[in-house]
Amino acid sequence: MPKVVSADGLIRISGSIIHQVKELLSLATNDGKFGIKLSDIYKEGYTRQSNPYIRSFKTAHEYAGVWYQLASFVRQEFGVNKVTDIKPEHIEAFVEQKAELSPKSLQNISSAIGKLENVIEQKLGLEVDFGSRENWDGRWYANKLASEMESSSNRGAYENPDALISNLSSETHQLVATLQREAGLRIHEVAMLRESSFWSTGESQGVTVRGKGGYERSLELSRELWEQAKEVIQEWGRIPFDYKEYLNDLRQSAWGTGQSYEGSHGLRYNYAQERYSELVNDGWGHHEALKQVSEELGHHRLEITLHYLGKGGW
Repeated sequence: MPKVVSADGLIRISGSIIHQVKELLSLATNDGKFGIKLSDIYKEGYTRQSNPYIRSFKTAHEYAGVWYQLASFVRQEFGVNKVTDIKPEHIEAFVEQKAELSPKSLQNISSAIGKLENVIEQKLGLEVDFGSRENWDGRWYANKLASEMESSSNRGAYENPDALISNLSSETHQLVATLQREAGLRIHEVAMLRESSFWSTGESQGVTVRGKGGYERSLELSRELWEQAKEVIQEWGRIPFDYKEYLNDLRQSAWGTGQSYEGSHGLRYNYAQERYSELVNDGWGHHEALKQVSEELGHHRLEITLHYLGKGGW
């Protein structure tokens, strides 16, 4: 059974990573009593800004949601069974799933994970690495996304996606990236592709995927990409790639081609911007093109797609 033991051996937390998070939440909220006084915080040697306590029920509720989601995600996707084994790349993968949230929500996710890190280090005396602001990795990757969403006119998109993809270390990663760039697929949608996902009618061919909230959509692929993906899945039953290795490969490829690392969702930004331009050049009006791209990306709100296109759209 997984066990987390404090540096002094006085605190022992046994059980699943979900249970570990529950116990850490209890430590952070003064055993659920909340309302710990600032004077008591100072007496323990902490500052108001840097302390392991959550002093309000509302904040605890928000943070607990993020903690439980993160714990469930890293256990399912990476087999992590101890909260102290969470690494920056695990958190970045988690943030990838939240990339379409508002800047405020992304910042709250970063703050929640930062408090979890603080509780582990201050209350248990254990060192963990949940990312650094200097490298904008781990939890700080969420802040990076939020900042880009608020300020950059071409935020999220890779400057040279062709170079990025061709520089990836394996054909499988190149296939995954191409599906994201040419069809706007989320990374988990690529992972869930099966032989039954493929369809072909006359001159058209593509895949059907189920996105967030169970929303199902059909996406057209080029004949070459469709055949390549289908062949791999017929052989392996799925596209065989490791989430963490794929993200690391994207990061190295971005740096190797002189680009900012935008995560896997950056390729969805490329898709959105290129697809929107294609439709407008074909004579579509702004609202028509925006609505079409939004449906193809699986967005429920047009404002999210506007974020992908840049402030106010193109």
